[in-house]
This record gives sequence, structure tokens and C-alpha cells, in this order.
Amino acid sequence: MIKILLILAFVLQIFFTFSSFSGENDNLISDKNAPGITGGDDDKTETPSDSADALSVFSAKIKDKTVYLNWRVLNPKNIAYFEVLRLDPKKKEYVKINDDRIGKDDFLEKNENDNKVFTYLYDYEDSPERDGVYYYKLKGYSSNGNVLFEADEIKIGITGIRNFKIEQNTPNPFNPTTNITYELYDASFVKLKVFDLIGKEIATLVEGTQPKGIYTVTFDASKYANLTSGIYFYKLETDKYSEVKKMILTK
Repeated sequence: MIKILLILAFVLQIFFTFSSFSGENDNLISDKNAPGITGGDDDKTETPSDSADALSVFSAKIKDKTVYLNWRVLNPKNIAYFEVLRLDPKKKEYVKINDDRIGKDDFLEKNENDNKVFTYLYDYEDSPERDGVYYYKLKGYSSNGNVLFEADEIKIGITGIRNFKIEQNTPNPFNPTTNITYELYDASFVKLKVFDLIGKEIATLVEGTQPKGIYTVTFDASKYANLTSGIYFYKLETDKYSEVKKMILTK
């Protein structure tokens, strides 16, 4: 009888010890506020819904020799307009390049997430005239002209742009003379020719190597007796690129 009672007491002691150990662990797992314990829905990272005029993204990419600038603003409230700036290598300072004001309502997209945070997406396209590395900044302004934020500069390199710039002839229409102005960004072998409407060559105005710089050449239609009123073309060609423009002769 004594042995039976001792065995029973030993079994009961094991049972209560096990129950106590299990209960402590149940409390530890279910208590999400306990130090060092995380999990469940309370562990979500949330963007503060009261964030206003916060720039979250400012980026750039290149496509077809054009630089596409994109930026995102969270909950724009006091933002009135933006300025896109590009570093001027000669002045060594940032210069505004957007001629038209980019307003708060000129967004490309507008989204709202589960936390009631509104995100506005904006963009701007820049077309550099020559190859190189370009630096950009972005500023956001309030309606009274105060700067609300200024983005860190971003840089992007671009290649494959023509190495010259040619202007529309002046005057145009013309009779009998007109001026053609072009700028070379580096030394190049240059051809400047005039053609008629069917592609027949009329004149060679320039053919030779020129250093970088700005040039103006005069085309005098009176030197060519057979020219009649109509449309003509002039073509500037270097060892890398070429461009054709139209001009009108009126007699």
C-alpha cells in the first residue's frame, strides 16, 4: 500500500510540474508586448500617414538620346511648383532648365496605398545637345517661393548625340541670299551642300576640316542662273552625323 501511494505521489508531481512548464510557455508566446518578442499584425512597418511634401524618389534614365527625370512626392500639400536644374559646366553652377513651370497638378500618376498615403509621380524630359556627363537637381517650392526641399544631385552620362548644331537659315524665305549658321562642338571634317527638291546637288558651300566653333555661310542663289522659286535643302555632314534642313527661295 505504501509503495502504491509513493508511486501515485510521484506521478502527480510530474503531472503538475509539466502543467506549470507548459503554462509559462503559453503566456510567453501569446504576449506580443513582452520584451524581445515580435510577430503578428502589430509588427508591420508603416509609412506615417501625416508625411507631407516628402520627396521619396528622384531618378534619371536615358532613352533615344533623351534624359528622362522622374520623381515621387508623398502627400503634396504645400508644394506649388518644381524647378529642374542642370549643372552648367562653364558657370560651375546649377541653372533652371524647365521653361514652363511644373505645377503640383502636373503629375503623371497619382496613387494611394492602404495607409492613406498619396504618392504623386512627376517627370521631365531633357535633350542635351552633346555627349557628356550631366548633373541634375530638383527643388520644390511653396506658393510664396520658399524652398520646401532640394534633392541631392544625380549624374548620368550620354553618348551618341551629334557633334554639331545647325540653325534654320535666315532670312527664310529668301531672295537672293540667305545665311546658314552652325556650331561644331569639336574639330571635324565638314561638308555643307545645297540640293534641289529632287536631290540634285546645287552647290558645295563648305568642304574641309574646321576647328570647333560657330560658323556662318552665305548662300547666294543669284550665282546659279537656273534656280527657280521653290523648296531647296541644305545638308551639314561631319564624320559622325548629318542633318538636313529646308529653305524656300522666292523670286
